[in-house]
Amino acid sequence: MKFHGTTRRQLRIIIAIVAVFMLAGCGASGKQQTLKFSEVTLSSQPTPPAAGQAAKLIATIDNEKFAALEAKAQFQINSKNDLPGLIDAVKEGDGYTADYTFPSDGEYTITIHLIYPDDHFAITKQLRVGG
Repeated sequence: MKFHGTTRRQLRIIIAIVAVFMLAGCGASGKQQTLKFSEVTLSSQPTPPAAGQAAKLIATIDNEKFAALEAKAQFQINSKNDLPGLIDAVKEGDGYTADYTFPSDGEYTITIHLIYPDDHFAITKQLRVGG
């Protein structure tokens, strides 16, 4: 399949390159306290999610400072079989949630983007989706 003269493989490479440049700018802004990879967990309801069925993605923040702050949160969903997707999440308790229906089973890479007024964190987790 071609997208205006670009193959699907070329499109994925372009998206990957753009993501690398975006992530290079993500991280702490030099403040004393940062949000660590280990302080963000990804889960789903149901566990594991099933392809073609609605699921709830849940990013829990285990850091008092950042859990108390309001961030713009998004889940970036990547798989080998589908084009990447970016969905907005809403704050619930100490984390963020979003509803999503995975189109196919397999391994997904989910990047949790947390955008605070002075910081942007991009934390990547793996999620297995069943068929």
